[in-house]
Amino acid sequence: MKGIPLFAEWDTSILMLGKVGYHERMLWQDPVTGIVRSTGPVIYDYFGFDWTLGAQQSFGAEQKHNLFLGYRGSFEYSLDSMIAGDALSTGTVQTLSSYLAAGNAYYGPLTTFGTSLGISYRYDSFVDLLSVLDGYRLSTVLWFGPKLLNSNASYTLVKAQLLGAKTLASVRERDDRNLYSIVLVDRLSASAAFGTNIPLPVQQVSSLGSKVRGFGTFEYLGDMSIANQLDLRFNGPESFTKGIFPHFICFYDIGYGFGDAYNTVVAVSDLLSSVGVRVSFSLLEYFDIGYQMAYLLSGTSRTQPTHVMVGELVGRITF
Repeated sequence: MKGIPLFAEWDTSILMLGKVGYHERMLWQDPVTGIVRSTGPVIYDYFGFDWTLGAQQSFGAEQKHNLFLGYRGSFEYSLDSMIAGDALSTGTVQTLSSYLAAGNAYYGPLTTFGTSLGISYRYDSFVDLLSVLDGYRLSTVLWFGPKLLNSNASYTLVKAQLLGAKTLASVRERDDRNLYSIVLVDRLSASAAFGTNIPLPVQQVSSLGSKVRGFGTFEYLGDMSIANQLDLRFNGPESFTKGIFPHFICFYDIGYGFGDAYNTVVAVSDLLSSVGVRVSFSLLEYFDIGYQMAYLLSGTSRTQPTHVMVGELVGRITF
């Protein structure tokens, strides 16, 4: 919501964001030693709640520059996996109590609160009309989670992303609905996490595995990583109304992770790359669901170690 402007003709906004969901998490580091394993991961479900409060100040002649200062909190409640007892290629899924019976010196409590303070800068010259994308956006963010504000965390996270897009072709109906469009999108992202205890929610958004499609979020865990995602998007007709359409995406991802595995002194160096396709359907900016197939050019999927082609259902709901 808009607040009282701090400077004449420059917008000041008060931001209140929230997320809630039920998720499955698959962890590959041994709960006692922190060594990355190739089989027998920890698999569990959790309720996740995430909220962000802060102030955003726009500035510049066209107000494309944005500075944000705020607070972020989270709560995760862990549960046994819904597939406990099932036999997977990586082993039989155990309950949390049985898996962690030998000790849990590495992860600590899986039900936990998190608190962090952050500052970010964004330059936004990006025009997103869903089926037509043009321009670029640069964003950087620093999140600081001191031990004083956390029971099981002490870290600093730095992230940066450059997103660019160009519409190569676009044919529209007389009422401005999209008949078809072809859009080239490129996303370059980098992150670095420092600290004595980097919590799982931070690992989830900063790991190399989260930046290269076809790999699991917690499979490749260097505390520093950089990756590029290149998309060629073919957007289908908006048959009923603007913003509702199918699309077909061809992609190529490549990324490099280095440093130490999170919360250890075990050095890692990983190069991952994949190429693939995704078929999905979009409902305005609120909903997107589809199926993705990634062919792994470099690196191995630990969940499917004998496959070079990895398929998965992908989706997003925002409201």
